[in-house]
Amino acid sequence: MTDPAIPFATLRAAFSLDAVPPVSARIDRLRALSTALSDRHDEVARTVSQDFGHRSAMETGVAEIAFTREAIRHLTRRLPGWAKPHRSRVLRPLPARTEVWREPKGVAGILSPWNYPVQLALVPLATAIAAGNRALLKPSERTPATSDLLARIVAEVFPPDEATVVTGGPDVARAVSALPFDHLFFTGSTATGRLVAQAAAENLTPVTLELGGKSPCIMMPDADPDTHAPLAGWGKWFSAGQTCVAPDYLLVPRGTADRWARAMLDVARGFLENPDDYTALIDADHGDRLRDMLAEGGEVRALDTDLPGRMAPAVVLNPPEGGRLMTEEIFGPVLPILEYDSPDDAVAQVNAGQPPLALYAFGRDAGQARALVARIRSGGATINGTILHLAAHDLPFGGIGTSGMGAYHGDRGLAEFSHERGVMTVASGRWTRLLVPPYSTLARRAIERLAR
Repeated sequence: MTDPAIPFATLRAAFSLDAVPPVSARIDRLRALSTALSDRHDEVARTVSQDFGHRSAMETGVAEIAFTREAIRHLTRRLPGWAKPHRSRVLRPLPARTEVWREPKGVAGILSPWNYPVQLALVPLATAIAAGNRALLKPSERTPATSDLLARIVAEVFPPDEATVVTGGPDVARAVSALPFDHLFFTGSTATGRLVAQAAAENLTPVTLELGGKSPCIMMPDADPDTHAPLAGWGKWFSAGQTCVAPDYLLVPRGTADRWARAMLDVARGFLENPDDYTALIDADHGDRLRDMLAEGGEVRALDTDLPGRMAPAVVLNPPEGGRLMTEEIFGPVLPILEYDSPDDAVAQVNAGQPPLALYAFGRDAGQARALVARIRSGGATINGTILHLAAHDLPFGGIGTSGMGAYHGDRGLAEFSHERGVMTVASGRWTRLLVPPYSTLARRAIERLAR
């Protein structure tokens, strides 16, 4: 077992000596990280596929490499302006200047998951570095080859006193969670997120928790399967549904479930036309869990596939109320379809559960869909699309309630990994005597004027 306390101590000592690295140095490191990722494009795709048993090279190119490099480009463009001191208003009539200094928190810990093992490791890492922190990354043990590759890439780009990677199983993750970081960033399940938060609380370490939940996709009464199923289905079947913001279930108007089921399976057939385009489940245990869910009941309609390690896409009409399909995050190529009587009923059904990480609504009248979204709490939302709000790097990405706390991407990520320090510079002069007793008549009049 790698003892994460050793590299942590190295990072802590380095931060103590150089607490605010120059912005130019941070940008150079980020650009080097982006270049290293680009140079290893094919190796990254092969390695991720090795861990999954098969991962679509197109999906890895889009969601792992291109997404991460674009996030880094966005950070390098925004960082110079963001890192400057920002002036703020002064309480009148003080002769003073007030500013907000955005400074690194210190040493950041990052615990990343298996489902997007590159993006969800390197984007938080790059954001922490952009904000001026030192960083320790612990990637998932369920994608060991990718974790080893990340360790090599990070070691090539960063000195060990700036950023480092520790690998290992749950015991290492627990040891990382217990370290006294200045910020701890976790992506994973709600159950594990609770444990991470409890460990961090012992050190009063602030946390960002990117969790999950049951993200609904609501088809408005004017939604059209031919028009709207392709983007809804793409978000579901992409990476075989192993995406934290994938549509977890579909809500459709009463009497239309059959039509929507056929439309969503038609989209899934496109993923199966070329075997290389459809991703395998991460491991056999994950497949067993999904098949156990399907065995609980409901009308299951599944496509056929004999591709090794890959589970055929399936929709489930009338899933059993209270069953695992409707109480647990599915995280796979299984889509329950439920009907509603009115938009009010759809809102009530979603709001009866925990706030989801993502919310989707489709309809010809985007205004009505926006009005419906406004009535449902969620971490983020896309109207007439799925997943795409993640690609808008100026939008904060994060959960609410059991789907997470805190947010990142773009400026919001820089703020998450920064301490905003309020600084006042007061002009010297005789006026300061007004603040000190015994109070003069002028001082009393000034206070009376301010108080009215």
